[in-house]
Amino acid sequence: MPLPSRSAARLATLALALALTSGCSQKPPYVPEGYAKMMKLPDIDQAKATYTAMVTAIRDRLTAEFGRTWEKGSEVNSYTCGIGYIGVGSDSLKLHLPMWKSSGSLAEADWPRAQALVGQLAAGYGFRPAPEANQPGNHTMGYTDPNGAMLHFGTGNFTVIEVTTGCHLTAEAHRRGGPTHD
Repeated sequence: MPLPSRSAARLATLALALALTSGCSQKPPYVPEGYAKMMKLPDIDQAKATYTAMVTAIRDRLTAEFGRTWEKGSEVNSYTCGIGYIGVGSDSLKLHLPMWKSSGSLAEADWPRAQALVGQLAAGYGFRPAPEANQPGNHTMGYTDPNGAMLHFGTGNFTVIEVTTGCHLTAEAHRRGGPTHD
């Protein structure tokens, strides 16, 4: 059996090298900027658990300090994230968590203490004040966190606590680490 020529051997070696390395030079799938930013945040289930714990702590403290009793005024509503989250699609959600309400207004003299208490608890979860309305008999205070969540606390006909999360990836999308590529 004749031996292959040097040219044929070199060509075979080059072909093998190209075959072995051709997949290595491909770029990873494109991950939109909004998606990459959201990967740094907790997933929506983790965010929901954190904010629910915060609302529970606030309710418990307001009950202990002011004798309030609470009832759930709404259920969880979810929304997909739109403008500002291009390329994320249905992989992200924003939740409006249950609103909690207590009949009647806090006494006018109690509002500053209640507001301070809620502010202190909210600060422990990274929230900062964003005042909304402060009129006798009708007080509303808002708080925001770096992840886009909003906490509203107010008193008027009812005393109300509610949270809307910022946009977060679903747990599945967070595990996957990027958008699906069809």
